[in-house]
Amino acid sequence: MSTSDIPFREIPYLPQKMHIERRDDGSVILENGQPLKDHPPHMLWPIVYWAEHRPDTVWLAQRDPVDPSRDGWVKLTYGDALPKIRALAQGFIDAGAGPEAPLMILSRNSIEHALIMYAAMWAGAPVVPVTPAYALLSQDFARLTYVDGLTQPKLIYVDDGEEYQRGLDGMGVGDRTVIYARNAPTGYHSVSLDDFATTPTDAVDAAYDRLGHETIAKYMLTSGSTGEPKAVINTHGMIAANAKMIRSVWDEDRLNALTGGPQVMCNFLPWSHTYGANAILHNVTDWGGTLYLDWGAPTPAKLPEMLRNLREVSTTQHTTVPAAWAALATELERDDALATTFFKRLCLMAYGGAAMGQDIYERIQAVAVRVTGERISLSAGYGATETSPTASNVHWPNDTMGLIGLPLPGNTFKLAPVGEKMELRVKGVNVTPGYYRNPEKTAEAFDEEGFYKLGDAVRFADPDDPRKGLAFDGRTAEEFKLANGTWVSAGTVRVKAVAAVGGALSDAVVCGLNKDRIALLGFLNETWCRRSIGSDATLEEMATHSEIITAVREGLAQHNKDHPNAAARVDRVLLVPEAPRADAGEITEKGYINQNKSQDLRADAVERLYADPAPDDVIVL
Repeated sequence: MSTSDIPFREIPYLPQKMHIERRDDGSVILENGQPLKDHPPHMLWPIVYWAEHRPDTVWLAQRDPVDPSRDGWVKLTYGDALPKIRALAQGFIDAGAGPEAPLMILSRNSIEHALIMYAAMWAGAPVVPVTPAYALLSQDFARLTYVDGLTQPKLIYVDDGEEYQRGLDGMGVGDRTVIYARNAPTGYHSVSLDDFATTPTDAVDAAYDRLGHETIAKYMLTSGSTGEPKAVINTHGMIAANAKMIRSVWDEDRLNALTGGPQVMCNFLPWSHTYGANAILHNVTDWGGTLYLDWGAPTPAKLPEMLRNLREVSTTQHTTVPAAWAALATELERDDALATTFFKRLCLMAYGGAAMGQDIYERIQAVAVRVTGERISLSAGYGATETSPTASNVHWPNDTMGLIGLPLPGNTFKLAPVGEKMELRVKGVNVTPGYYRNPEKTAEAFDEEGFYKLGDAVRFADPDDPRKGLAFDGRTAEEFKLANGTWVSAGTVRVKAVAAVGGALSDAVVCGLNKDRIALLGFLNETWCRRSIGSDATLEEMATHSEIITAVREGLAQHNKDHPNAAARVDRVLLVPEAPRADAGEITEKGYINQNKSQDLRADAVERLYADPAPDDVIVL
């Protein structure tokens, strides 16, 4: 049901003042005409500021870490956080942490994680947040060991020593200090978080005074399309500026008035990735808002916890990945109490990390209109680990999925012709100086004018009116040719094919390089499939279930009817009876399938897709 005639809930965006320059070489330069608001020189400044000006405001809230099933929230105010961070910063200074002695973090999102991360940065030590999968799911710890060797952390933090014992053993900690929040690991020099903290001295103030725009805050890991993880240098100035870039297109006083005070979010996105760490945690911190830490996720096992939290917390903004929006749409449709709480104070909804289907948007808006009588803008943000992360967003009321918006104040976009596409490149205060200890990759990442090459193709949503924004047009690295010379945009096919099956697939790998036809490896949406067939089936059982196969077959048959040309038509599908392997780099830092890596890891499956005759488990359309 279309809701296009219903007015939007007010969003106090400032008027657009975009500048555009078209060059003789075919490239296009875009800038946002709004000025970048003043930003602090480093990431610790907001915590000090809010501790002084609003000490009783809750900064972070989480469930009981020992018994998460207990009702209520453990809360930490800005006023209580500051002395804890200072005491931990003294511990880092005493331990010899500093610019050449980083801290590695192996932890889920938690209050303790935030405290030790900001404390290490206060002491001048870069932090290396590592995805827990490298330590908890990996069998050989190859990526964890590689990251350890690349960044050479002096100290390691784990939230639970018993949980991370295998990972610590696998990476070879040696005589380095392991800091833990709960359950000391065995066999190492370890110290509890409480014991690591100590009485601050003048050295803490001196360390704070040394922090500046160019001080390295983090080495954020990104795998890119191939190879081992790269350590993206994130400076304090990059992240501090990015928080203000986002808000430079808003009338903040009006927004706070509309939402009734400081901003409130409830979010599960991990702090080992730029989206959760910088776009969520630090933005909320800079704003002086409150972040409820969600230990749920859009998976069958963790979805109930995500919904439990959203039933209790009325947020002012909700930003997450498309997979979470897809799961939430179904629950909002059937749970009026959840929908009432969710939409009560909500001013803005947003997604990032991957493209989202228009069908999900329409379902969410139908519930919003039913509950509130208004539409609520659902827009996209866009960027990368290298842009810390948000380079653009849709800063106007939006009802069109697939847009990445327009550049934010503080950076400049260049659309450069690459083959038949326009590659997006960016330069600005939020862009990394490069990759740590990797000068070759750093040189490759920037063009002759110093623009960072994002590797994504874009196009104007309306060529006659650039103010309507840019639309994602596929990954330039994922463009390939069929054997007959037809160019295929893997990103475009992926989004349309996944949307066509109505929820049965969470993602897909588009195959066909030098082949006669396009074929897919399909990853199942466990939540949708279990609800559809009414059982707790395993992934192996789902992949062979007749109802799910029928849904995929019929959805893609309609896709082929709508897109009959060779550049989009799908001829075969193989349903993968397992989840993507995050620990092996199959999931990118943006949260979607790494097309090239997945085909390398699943070469046997790709070979079976193109076997003649087709094996029984390959769906032939």
